[in-house]
Amino acid sequence: MLKIGKLTDYGVVVLDQLARAGSVKLSTENLVDSTGLPLPTVRKVMKALADSGLVIAQRGSKGGYRLALAPSQIRILDVVQAFEGPVALTECSVDNHQCDITAHCSLSSSWGGINTLMMRVLARVTLEDIRKPEMQDRLYRDLIDQSDRIQLINL
Repeated sequence: MLKIGKLTDYGVVVLDQLARAGSVKLSTENLVDSTGLPLPTVRKVMKALADSGLVIAQRGSKGGYRLALAPSQIRILDVVQAFEGPVALTECSVDNHQCDITAHCSLSSSWGGINTLMMRVLARVTLEDIRKPEMQDRLYRDLIDQSDRIQLINL
């Protein structure tokens, strides 16, 4: 099964809570209460989000966290990369990387295009899109409408 890790999922949940708060800073404790996540998990998530520049952290008695960008500017690709690192569906989909069977594999050159397609989809979907089901329906329809025109090898 191909899936994102739990911390990535939790990162999106926390970003949603920060988006709901708008310009109001939320403390770690606020985020624990509003998400139901354990304190150590929220701390890990906030560190990754702050390190990636997706949230702004302020220390002190008036401190807390807030989004660094509008929800419409936070790409899901950036969230995934903040937790998972570069998107690579297979070993050979990474630039100039070869696995043990590359010399005998007729498919290794195709994975790069598929990986690029996945990255384009993740880059097109934003935090704002995930927060609005009607946007998800539109994005899905747009992708299906374009599917006949996608040529993976030429990406």
